[in-house]
Amino acid sequence: MPLRPEEPAPESTHEVRLIAHVDMDAFFVSVERMDRSDLENQPVIVGGSTGRRGVVSAASYEARAFGVHSAMPMARARELCPQAVYIQANHKKYGEASRQVMKVLGDFTPSVQAVSVDEAYLDLSGTERLHGPPLLTAARIREAVLRETNCSASIGLASSRLVSKIASGLSKPAGILRVYPGGEAAFLRPLKVSKIPGVGKVMVQKLNRLGISTIGDLGNQSLPFLEAQFKNLGPELYRKARGLDDSELELDSRPKSIGKETTFAEDTADRAKLEAILTGLAEEASARVRRKGLCARHITLKIRFSDFTTLTRSFTLEKPTHLDKEIIEPALDLLRRTCAKEGRNRKFRLLGVYLSGLDESRAQPLLFGDRDREKEERLVESLDEIRERFGHEAVFSRKSVERIKKP
Repeated sequence: MPLRPEEPAPESTHEVRLIAHVDMDAFFVSVERMDRSDLENQPVIVGGSTGRRGVVSAASYEARAFGVHSAMPMARARELCPQAVYIQANHKKYGEASRQVMKVLGDFTPSVQAVSVDEAYLDLSGTERLHGPPLLTAARIREAVLRETNCSASIGLASSRLVSKIASGLSKPAGILRVYPGGEAAFLRPLKVSKIPGVGKVMVQKLNRLGISTIGDLGNQSLPFLEAQFKNLGPELYRKARGLDDSELELDSRPKSIGKETTFAEDTADRAKLEAILTGLAEEASARVRRKGLCARHITLKIRFSDFTTLTRSFTLEKPTHLDKEIIEPALDLLRRTCAKEGRNRKFRLLGVYLSGLDESRAQPLLFGDRDREKEERLVESLDEIRERFGHEAVFSRKSVERIKKP
């Protein structure tokens, strides 16, 4: 006889952990289709830039049938699927849709970890009495997201974050896949090692050279062997191959990093232009940090040269900050040092700056005050107000303009 809502659940000696990974299907495309019914059943490709030098941010499943995928150069996408509808990304619109999705997920459990605009982990442990059996709960989540946002989602259910994420990927599009407790290793065994989150192309190549192509092959290796081959990553690979992952959801909603990057219309070696662009990127990143009421301690410069070689260089501040000036100068110093060491006679394709080590506390004021800092605080507040109303391009810093004008 089923329990009535007011009756307590019977005691259980062991509560099975249940983690759901909700992954939106071609999210940017789905959001664009909300405003344009003519895009239904059409190959659609979204990118930060739709020119030939851009990169694919999202591709509809109709476009994927032609071999197009995210992170592919836009020039290649146009070769594979010239008939597609190409749309420039609108991240403000996607952010608003993402907040709707996360609100729906929060109706099912307060334990929601958003890991990007289009995916999240939910801890559904102990919610069966409230929402029903796991598969039914997942179906209700999927239906609620579709009803509220008109966007489809795929859901993986398992006892861990790792396995639930792999399961959601295998259930796409708009599917639900559950891996039952105790069946994790058997589920993973036939899959390619590239299905393991965090195992990129370079590691896949090394594993393949060692005769390891499936997760089962990886699971057959001893811990000492993996440690010898992969150092500190060995134990992690050993656990992942067996589906072992007891990591908890991170429910702190603060982002891990905030940044801005741009791909140039044409590769350039013009140092003054590079410094001006980087200054603008740092200003935008700083403004985003301030909007969230945060300060940053770490500054990371991202560079991609014309041959697609990508470098990152980082700097740690003595005190966290949210002021443009205190972020721009270290970022420029990183650029100058990189240009002097690795950038001689090379053209740049991309620049980016990312701020991390984010904290809600403001930088500590000096004991007797600091008039220069107070003036800088008022200045950035005024600039933020103007840019909030008229866009970031409405105001350029004097240093940006000076660098652009340099011969």
